[in-house]
This record gives sequence, structure tokens and C-alpha cells, in this order.
Amino acid sequence: MITILGGGIAGAALARALAVRGRRDVVVFDPRPPAAGSTGRATGGFRTQFESKLNIALSLTSRPFFVERAERIRFQSVGYLYPAEDPATAQKLKQRAEVQVAAGLPIAHPDPATLIPFFDTSRVIATNFCHLDGTYYPPLVLQALIEEAREAGATFRYECEAGPQDLDAEIVVIAAGSWSRQVGAALGVELAVEPVERGAFQVNPGVALPNNIPFLIDAANGWAMREREGRLLIVPPGDPDNWEETRAWLERYIPTASLDRPEAHWTGFYEVTFDHHPLVGETSRPGLWASCGFSGHGVMHSPAIADNLAAMILGQTPPIDISPLSPLRTEPLIDATQV
Repeated sequence: MITILGGGIAGAALARALAVRGRRDVVVFDPRPPAAGSTGRATGGFRTQFESKLNIALSLTSRPFFVERAERIRFQSVGYLYPAEDPATAQKLKQRAEVQVAAGLPIAHPDPATLIPFFDTSRVIATNFCHLDGTYYPPLVLQALIEEAREAGATFRYECEAGPQDLDAEIVVIAAGSWSRQVGAALGVELAVEPVERGAFQVNPGVALPNNIPFLIDAANGWAMREREGRLLIVPPGDPDNWEETRAWLERYIPTASLDRPEAHWTGFYEVTFDHHPLVGETSRPGLWASCGFSGHGVMHSPAIADNLAAMILGQTPPIDISPLSPLRTEPLIDATQV
């Protein structure tokens, strides 16, 4: 038996991958209902624009999953746009583009006004854009993974704690998101995963939005914006509850959306590690594995991470060498775009 602790994206994707590779004794436990954790509150961005070859490979390997289920999970290949308003940030984007193009990404540098005409781009001096990137609806990704895992033979037990006999399984995998440190401690291993609260504000743009608005990330300070169902989701880089700071940002870039209050607001937790890369692999306790600490990138990388981890658990050769993500690593992995 293989026991997976956590039924969010990481756990569901792994259950599916193990079942597809032939295991029919995979059981997922989660004390909460589906999508009750970080998955249900994620913004829903997919991007390839990383700096490390490993992260780029994980994105490119995961992308077919999203494309093949585009209608089912509301995946749209609208691209990610990184604008720069100062020379230092512009130089940073240039350096990133050189690495990404060398890794095979089709990086372009469009006039941002052609992509987001409602957004004040008068101060933008450089951009990076990749049309392979896009958006999706995270709860639907989880639903698809659960359904496909069940069809392949996996079992899910939501609102159910794993019992002693389940924890004595041949293989146990901790995929508990922001709760992974506590779960690991209960099983005798240290998983340095910390919850970091992030927030999103939903606003009425006040203007008609064009089709295919890219996911925007300010490379200088981390402000993020995407369209969903005719509204804009704004993710501030700092205080997740600070509407006034968000309103000031909107006043500068989208005055028509700078209202007295947002239409909606919610927060969720990133599961963050010391180097903002996940902990994936066998822990210090034989037979106890981890798939957690994704620092906000768990949904987009879940298909590739799960398939490679499933291969490792089953003693097979993984398609991608993800050993650098080992929970036992002591040296940080460096990728400024991962933060």
C-alpha cells in the first residue's frame, strides 16, 4: 500500500501518476474537503519563464497536461508579460531572456499597450513575454486529477485522517502543503516548510477587457494581475490584506478600477522553503517521502513533479532528474524568478 497524506494538487497528482504507472493500492487521506487548502485559493498562473533549466523543464513537461484539458480546466495560453520601468529591471529582463531563449523558450518583447491597452504603460521601457504561458482555474485542475486518479485505480478519503495501519504502509508520502512541517514532525522527520499568507483582490476593471489579457508580473516589485471571468485579480507583493496599498497601485495603472472597496478578497498560504524550491524525494526516514514546499508553483508543476516522483518511488528511472529537489539538500537552489 502507498499512503499519501494530503489531497491537494501535489497529493492528487502523485496518486494519479502512481496509478497510471500500475499501482492500484494508492490511498490519499486528507482531513479536509477537496480544495479546502491552498489549491482552492490559488491565482491560477502557468509560466515557463524561469531562470533554471530544471524549472523550465518542469514547466514544459507539465504544459501538455494543461493544453490537453484546456476546456475542462479553463486553460488559456494568454502568456505572461513582465514589464520594466527602470534600467536595472530592464537589464534583469534582458539577462533572463538570454537564459530562457537558450533553453528553447520563445521570448518576445512586445509593446505592452498592444496587450493591455487599459493599463498605463507609459513608463514601461522593456518587456519579456512568452506565449506558452497562461492561466487556468485551480479547483478544476484538482478535480481533473482526482477523477483521473480514481479512474486509474487510486482511492481518495477526504475528511478522513490516516490511521496507524495506514502510516505503516510500504510507502508514505507527505503532500500536506503548508501543514507539511507538522505532519513531518509527527512522523519523525524535519521538513522546513513555512506558511506565508498571500492575498488576492477581485476588482471590476471599469472598462471592457480585450480577449487574451496576459498574466502580468511587475519584475521590479512583484505585483501580479490576471483576468478571470471579466474581472481582474490583483495580487499584492506585501500585506495580503492592505486594500489601500492595492488601491493606490490601481490608481496609478488602472484608474477606472480604483474603487472604494474590492468586489472580493481572499487569502491563502504559500508553502515556502528556505530556497523557494520544493522538497521532493525520500526523507531521512526510509520509506517516507515528501512532495511539498512549492512556494506558489505547485499547481503548474504538479504533472511533471508527480510523474518523476512516482518513477522514483517505484524504483524506475524518472524522465527528468529531480534529485536537486531532495528534502535532504543543504545547499540552496538559485533561481531569482522562483521567488
